[in-house]
Order: sequence, then structure tokens, then C-alpha cells
Amino acid sequence: MKAPTGPAGIPPLNEPVYLRVKRAILADLVAGAFLPGMHLTIDTLTSRYGVSHMPIREALRQLEGEGILISLAHRGFKIESVTEDYIRNIYDIRVGIESLLAHRAAELATDDDIRDIREMHEALCVMIRSGGGVPAALENVKFHKRLYSIARNPEAELILEGRTRVVRTVGDGLGGYTPEVFEIVIAEHEKMVEAMERKDPKAARDAVFDHVTAARDRLLRKMALSHRFPPDGATEDTTETKLASG
Repeated sequence: MKAPTGPAGIPPLNEPVYLRVKRAILADLVAGAFLPGMHLTIDTLTSRYGVSHMPIREALRQLEGEGILISLAHRGFKIESVTEDYIRNIYDIRVGIESLLAHRAAELATDDDIRDIREMHEALCVMIRSGGGVPAALENVKFHKRLYSIARNPEAELILEGRTRVVRTVGDGLGGYTPEVFEIVIAEHEKMVEAMERKDPKAARDAVFDHVTAARDRLLRKMALSHRFPPDGATEDTTETKLASG
């Protein structure tokens, strides 16, 4: 397993192995090697990443705590299945935390912060309009992270990051932004940026609330049209998937 690198490409000297394993599992989830509903075992992951059981077990427990995995008694772990209720619940978490962070960000933003947000927004507009799809969606994540970092609440950001990875992965798997929503998303972001420029906490909070709620509805529509939800009463496949040679 290739270790993540720090500044100048140097791996962090004291980074525990379980953190590298956790990063690798998340990278495989984002890349689509692991899918919602998939059953993962410690033995399979040990073979895949070439490390002992102990760091695998700790990485899985951390991902369970972040809501990404579900523990199966004596049978390993399952990646959270993505149902309509699950998506709605995750977006309830998102809208609450992101609205709070936007409100606080508008209170604390410096002129440099606001200039960065405006520049990132303008660059993102170009990507979206050029049909960037998934790359634009990934750049959108960076835009939101930069905005929320202004609120200086890393604990809230950590909760947000852990609880949204699976849903983001599903959205990316559906192709990211599509032409019919380009101008809609840009207009929603513009309201957020303008609220920041006015340093208006209420307007920033409301703009983020509206944007995240609309994003939820867009994702639900795309999933329904793509038949991505399990049939009523059915569960997604939880049999072990052989990943060692993947």
C-alpha cells in the first residue's frame, strides 16, 4: 500500500499504519472499488493492503464511528447502504452543520477570506460551464471546505466530513454536475458568495440552507431515475466481495 505523502512528497514519519489504511479504504471508496452495501472482512483487506490485522481493525472501527461502515457480528463490516431515508438523514445533518458554519463564517470573514471565496467561485463557474462533471463536483467540495474553514470550528467540519463521504461518492458515481443544473448551481453559489461579501450571517445561512436542500433533491431525483435505490424490502448485497486482486 502506498503511503500518503506530506510536504515535498515525504511520508509523515509518525503516522500510524491504521491511518494509512483508513486513507486507502476511503480512496478505494471514492474510486468505486468499494460500493455501498459491500461486505468487507479483515482478512480480505489485510490481503489487499499488505498489513496485519491490527491496523485494519482499527481503521474499520474509526470508519464505523464516522458512519461509513456498519459492524456485522462476527462477519466483518458493511459499507452503509444508500437508501432514500439514509440520504435524507445525511442531508439533514449537512444542512444543519453547514448553515451554522456559513453563519459563523460571515461573522468572522476577513477581506482576504472573501476574496478567496470569490476567486474560487469564479473558477468553479468556468469548470461547471465547461462540462467538468465529476472534476467540477470535486472542486465544489474544496469551495465549501474553504468557506466553512472561516468559521474556525474544526470539530464541526470533522463530523461533516465523516458523515457525507458515502453520499458524495454516490453523487460522483452518477456523473457529478449535468448540463440542466449548471446555471442553477452557479446561481445558488452566487447567493452564498454575495452574502459573504456583505458579511451578512443570516443571508449566508439561508443561502447555504437553500443550496444544500436543493442538492439533496437533485441527488434523489438522479438516483430514482437511475434506479439506484434497492427495491422495497430488499437489502443490497452483503456477501463478501473478493478484493485481494483488485
